[in-house]
Amino acid sequence: MVRRLIGLALLGVSGWMVSANAQASSPAEKIICTQAPRNQWLSEAKMREIFGEKNFTLVKFKVSHGNCYEFYAVHHDGSIVEAYYHPVTGDLVRYNRVTVQAGASGYESRTPAPAK
Repeated sequence: MVRRLIGLALLGVSGWMVSANAQASSPAEKIICTQAPRNQWLSEAKMREIFGEKNFTLVKFKVSHGNCYEFYAVHHDGSIVEAYYHPVTGDLVRYNRVTVQAGASGYESRTPAPAK
């Protein structure tokens, strides 16, 4: 039963990722974090700690085409999170969260203000 629920959650996250990418993948919106060499990047373990992996039931981690650390995760409350982090500084670059509740849904997007 647990395996089936995890499988369904993965399927839901995958479907959400495809639809989110289809809506937000214009070249002007491509997120590029760094061109720094990989030996200057924070470790995956450190980034998982910064992201707060312990707050999630399922986490997918990858390096994006724009050299960002990218997370797709299912929170303990059932919401789905997409987050991009700068791999050298660990700073949050973009954060999107879709809340799934019985009879209602919500969307939260947090992108830090540009540095002055």
